[in-house]
Amino acid sequence: MRRTFMFAIFTIGTLCAMAFHPLPVHAESKTYTHEMGSVAFETPPTRIAVTNWSLTETVIALGLAPVAIADPQDYREWVVKPDLPAGFVDIGQRQSPNMEALRKAKPDLILISKELAMAYDALSEIAPTMVISTFNNAKPALQSIINTTRQIAAVTGREQRANEILQLLDETLAQDGARIRAILGPDQRLAVIRINSDAQINVFGPPSLPNTVLAAMNIPTAYNGETTGWGFARGGLELLAPFANDTIAFIEPTPAPVRQRIVSSPLWKMQGFARNNRVYQVPPVWTYGGVYSAMRFADLLAAQIENGPYK
Repeated sequence: MRRTFMFAIFTIGTLCAMAFHPLPVHAESKTYTHEMGSVAFETPPTRIAVTNWSLTETVIALGLAPVAIADPQDYREWVVKPDLPAGFVDIGQRQSPNMEALRKAKPDLILISKELAMAYDALSEIAPTMVISTFNNAKPALQSIINTTRQIAAVTGREQRANEILQLLDETLAQDGARIRAILGPDQRLAVIRINSDAQINVFGPPSLPNTVLAAMNIPTAYNGETTGWGFARGGLELLAPFANDTIAFIEPTPAPVRQRIVSSPLWKMQGFARNNRVYQVPPVWTYGGVYSAMRFADLLAAQIENGPYK
């Protein structure tokens, strides 16, 4: 009888203790799909490794400092903004990241695009890996950028920050579009180009970041023909002949000797855009970037058009 009584007391005491000290409850994991599968996290990842600049820029825009970044030196020349954080691991080339360096960075999430799809399994052994391709996917670049921003924000718990930055994007494009139209007029078409060499020029077309940003700013675009998957047509200087009566904006960086030879050539000088001073030089901006690159392109283009044509 006493043993039964004592057991009852022990049982009641145990239940009371459990009531006051509940067992730990594990957070429910969330699953996120991507181009090559899915990943699951119980808590949002914070140690993020990135292998291309568009994804690097997006992670920084969302208020996170990547722990591993590819090609940081070239990023500073071609992308420029946003600034890279301090203390990250340089994982080498974007096309072939250094796996050992990546492992030492101890990421809890790796972000890649489909250009690295062959390395997906190897990368997934280091950390959960998501394949998110913003470019070279036949989608309008600006909308693709917005979708990517929201996708990464959902995984990292940064939805509010995404809303804020996308609101800023809308405001920036509206303001810069008005600035540009005030000078060029509502009907002047704009062709955005890169000068790669004496014999190679890229003209951006419909799916590209420059042209989709121009469309969002209500600026008519000069080239609306076929493009590569990356959104541009490629050719020599003769490629610009159809745009003689339009406005040209060329994006830096361009080697100074190459630029000088191009703008000094008879074929360039005979074009209407050259003779009528409708050529503008845009400082470096990454035309395959994220939301910051889209806003940077709009800001720089508006500022250069206000400052006057290239001379």
